[in-house]
Amino acid sequence: MSTKKIPIPLLVVALGLWLIALPLSFDYKMQSVGISDILCGTLFAVLGLLSLSQTRVWAGWAIGLIGLWLEIAPLVFWAPESLMYINDTLIGAIAIVFSFQMAKKGEGKATEGAIPNGWSYNPSAWGHRIPTACLALLCWFFSRYMAAYQLGYIAEVWDPFFQGGTLHVITSKISKGFPVSDAGMGAVCYTLEFLLSWQGSSRRWLNMPWLSLAFGFLVIPVGIVSITLIILQPVVVGYWCSWCLATAACMLLMIVLTAGELAAVLQLLKEARSKKESLWKVFWKGAGETYASRSVAPRKRAKNAIAYGFAFPWNLLVSAVLGIWLMASPSGFGIIGGVATSNYILGPMIAAVSIIALAEVFRSVRYLNIIFGLGLCIAPWVVTEGNTTALCNNLVVGVLILALAPIKGRVAEKYGYWERFLK
Repeated sequence: MSTKKIPIPLLVVALGLWLIALPLSFDYKMQSVGISDILCGTLFAVLGLLSLSQTRVWAGWAIGLIGLWLEIAPLVFWAPESLMYINDTLIGAIAIVFSFQMAKKGEGKATEGAIPNGWSYNPSAWGHRIPTACLALLCWFFSRYMAAYQLGYIAEVWDPFFQGGTLHVITSKISKGFPVSDAGMGAVCYTLEFLLSWQGSSRRWLNMPWLSLAFGFLVIPVGIVSITLIILQPVVVGYWCSWCLATAACMLLMIVLTAGELAAVLQLLKEARSKKESLWKVFWKGAGETYASRSVAPRKRAKNAIAYGFAFPWNLLVSAVLGIWLMASPSGFGIIGGVATSNYILGPMIAAVSIIALAEVFRSVRYLNIIFGLGLCIAPWVVTEGNTTALCNNLVVGVLILALAPIKGRVAEKYGYWERFLK
């Protein structure tokens, strides 16, 4: 029996045949979903066969785009049956994986990690990416659960901390203002984050900059959107959503874990530009060993410890707790009106900035808390609603934030070009 692996193009053809067969085997209640599946299946079969004779990079990208459409299609058509949703999103995820496998040919051997010039650790190491993948999977579970209610697959949704909070948030005017399920779109993003975290070797910042950059830009903007939605929950909807808060917390931790890889790729592109190399070629094809080193010593890392690129300075932890306290204080003090609104806006921002600044390469982000601290100090003199206790609370928290923000805290690693910004 042959031990050769089945070529990926043949597996793509098999996916196509499955997509064609399923709508014909089951009575799909919505014809548009069935037509979409049959068309996508046909394209998979054709692209897979075309890729058999000779590797065609464009075919791999096309397969990935079709896979992405399958992730979105059940949301666009508001698929009435969970079978349609599960089938399309599962096949879409598999197709995206196959697409990356076809696109990354030529990445090279990954027997040894590579460290960016002037750095003391490898930001693409699996020690960073495995926790990131686990967090993305958690976010996917949370979002998919809420999407199942929005799409009508389950009759009720449970909130462990805020009774009815999740239900009010995912059925609010904000959620209904989207043309598709907003929780479902979140699940699509987290699916991509999970899949991208596993793609490429521990040298991908060097050999596949496009992949690392795509991953970083996918994680950070989605995290910012999560923070924005948290602010909107109490201000616009009037309720908190436990699953949304858990998702946002996971996203903030993912930003901390992926900050180093994003910074490494940006340094690589800057070095390539200074050497007058083609940025287009370096971005898509990678760079040589002259952009990597292995001998820079860390500042304070313990011997044999894993380098994650983040630390836990006490001032940032206290600032994060103060931000969370601001979010909870309106309920504790019975605050309403403008003071409550300012707390709901500034609290999540302070907590988010403090957590993101745990990433050593993003440590300077903490200075944003000076702006938020000033806002808290000014608010009591501008906003008249609220009792004296509430106004004093905001003033005290604002002064503490202003005092804590300038403290840099512990930085264990070295970051090459980015050292000049670690102040």
